Amino acid sequence: MVMERKASMLEVFDRAVDAIINVLIIYIIFLLIAGLLKVLYPLNLLFEDYFRTIDMSRTVSDILTFLVMIELFRSFIEYLKVKRIRLHSMIDPAIIFIIRELIVMLYSHASMAAETLIGFAILLFALGLVRTMAVIFSPKEERRPWG
Repeated sequence: MVMERKASMLEVFDRAVDAIINVLIIYIIFLLIAGLLKVLYPLNLLFEDYFRTIDMSRTVSDILTFLVMIELFRSFIEYLKVKRIRLHSMIDPAIIFIIRELIVMLYSHASMAAETLIGFAILLFALGLVRTMAVIFSPKEERRPWG
């Protein structure tokens, strides 16, 4: 009797979690569409004013930010599928964000100190090393009794 009630409570919990996950996935899709529209919005300026009012560095920054958003949402969806946090899927958005910052700085011709570049290099190397180790020494897939 107690085991049956426990099993039914787990089923209710699983259904509730599935419903919440479905709502979150719809919300993420909505955010991605909104982000894409934000990136594509300057196109109307392109056709109206023939490049006079378009800030290309802002457009590049928006596109790279959108790519970071996609990677963040991809790792979130992976978490929802696997029901555990994978270290390498959390490091990927961090690496992409750092590369985005470097590209934006280089594209805007901002002067960067040698210390800044060395710091970025060390951070990227460390994140790449941690990601590689996380993939190599990843635990085996195992199913939880309730999932």
